[in-house]
Amino acid sequence: MLQTALKDNFETVETEVTECIDLTKWGCAAPGIGGNCRIIDVGGVPNLLDPKHHKTAIFQLPTVAEQVGLKGAYIFGACAASHLVVGVNAELMPTEHISKNCRCSKYAKVVEDGSHIMEAYDSPEFGLLGNFVACEGKTTPVVKVRVKKRKGEDNFVTCMRKGLAKALEESKVKVDGAKSAQIGIGGVFKVVSGKIHGHVMPDFKKTVMIDGPEVDEWLNFYEMGPDLTCLSVFLSGDPAKADQDSKEDFGLDLRLEHTHFFSQSKKEGGHYHFDKTPDDVEYIGYFLPAPVVYRVDNAFARERACSKVSA
Repeated sequence: MLQTALKDNFETVETEVTECIDLTKWGCAAPGIGGNCRIIDVGGVPNLLDPKHHKTAIFQLPTVAEQVGLKGAYIFGACAASHLVVGVNAELMPTEHISKNCRCSKYAKVVEDGSHIMEAYDSPEFGLLGNFVACEGKTTPVVKVRVKKRKGEDNFVTCMRKGLAKALEESKVKVDGAKSAQIGIGGVFKVVSGKIHGHVMPDFKKTVMIDGPEVDEWLNFYEMGPDLTCLSVFLSGDPAKADQDSKEDFGLDLRLEHTHFFSQSKKEGGHYHFDKTPDDVEYIGYFLPAPVVYRVDNAFARERACSKVSA
């Protein structure tokens, strides 16, 4: 599934099932990404858009781990930092093995001159929204992907996600208890060479924002890399939706891809969008499917319920 999609988008593509490398060498809190894997989607964009949720949409990684039945889990992914911890709105790159009391998380924030900095983040707390993999942090067989020189339009993650979605649609696979058959993937990849386009959220806007161009204008974008460790979660689609394009069936309101990154050699970090140097880019990553996805504190469903009450 992955190889076909990647070959349409990159000049060089290598995929294999192999033992995961020791990801602590890439700055992660656990050596692997295996063992009882599950994907978790917490909160949502509505918590960011409306100031009334900024102070209340606060979550704890240990609590989330317990909610999904994996107390003490290793959790990694992409989320917002807690403003109570860093003083402002910021990006968070969580990588924390709760039972081992090992935290290697980083956060990135915009500073007064418009540049950004990245620092260590010493808290299990996060805010607003998050997309995570929870697992036991074991080193297990994984899918290794190495690509070089992008020739297509999609970024590395989107290319894999779309490829999985297409293959599943063509296979007509059915899954008991789900409206559609989908695959959820979590992984860690490295931007080995090339530059990427990423953003860092500035401090909260004091007025309600509308998702789309207004948010894009509010974000601060930077060119960063290489030597970036990327924590990624993506799904081929929402298993609670029969028609992925339906505007009336909201399913679980799942975010289909979310990737944050940090550098071990520079104070760079943030939210991954795409690479800026297609001729020079190289990615190497290690990925695993998760058999289950959990939805926690769905902010979209809350907003729809509030709209019905108001009406």
